[in-house]
Amino acid sequence: MNCPRCASDKIVKNGHRHGKQSYLCRDCHRQFRQNPTPQGYSADVKDLCVKMSLNGMGFRGIERVTGINHNSVINWVRQAEAAISDENYEIPETAQLDELQTFVGAKKTKFGSGLS
Repeated sequence: MNCPRCASDKIVKNGHRHGKQSYLCRDCHRQFRQNPTPQGYSADVKDLCVKMSLNGMGFRGIERVTGINHNSVINWVRQAEAAISDENYEIPETAQLDELQTFVGAKKTKFGSGLS
């Protein structure tokens, strides 16, 4: 086994971390494990959280359901947004609106409730 930093073979055992043997390089003093496990969430979990956000679920609601911090979910949504190119946007000529509320004309009263 060689050091991942300096490729030296002067390696000694240096205790255990999370149930795995740790090693120490005598030349560069780097600590490492032979087969480190990747940290972080899988791509499937990230995609699920982004889909939940796209379907209208709030970030704190996603946190309550999945147990993942809402700041992590916000960062994943921002990364997904940055990955979308601006060229994909098309403005439709017609659109369907549900329960559109508009104000047409002028207000009848300028001050107060108008009840007096």
